[in-house]
Amino acid sequence: MLRWMTTTATKWAERVREWRASGKTADEFAVGFEFQASTLRYWASRLKTDAMQSPSPMLARVIRERPSSTPQAAMTRATQAELAISVGGTHILVRRGFDTELLREVVAALGSAS
Repeated sequence: MLRWMTTTATKWAERVREWRASGKTADEFAVGFEFQASTLRYWASRLKTDAMQSPSPMLARVIRERPSSTPQAAMTRATQAELAISVGGTHILVRRGFDTELLREVVAALGSAS
């Protein structure tokens, strides 16, 4: 993920992502786990701060196919909208309904790896 991330930080990044996706408070989410809500909040803050300080990718290339002009092709594009993103040697295909937070984390990780 981020350049400084260790196994511990990676584990906490996943926990924070799951917590945010749950819609629960930190106290509610921590119930049944072997960590405190305060630790979860600490890692959420640390990961957010470090992500904001992480440099953006130096180069990102968007590849877009030329659409066909037929009405049938337009309907297919509308229902199967997708976007190809290339960062360095990595290619990501994003389709309608993707997880925006996950994409944000992946792009940040790719940017810090360069």
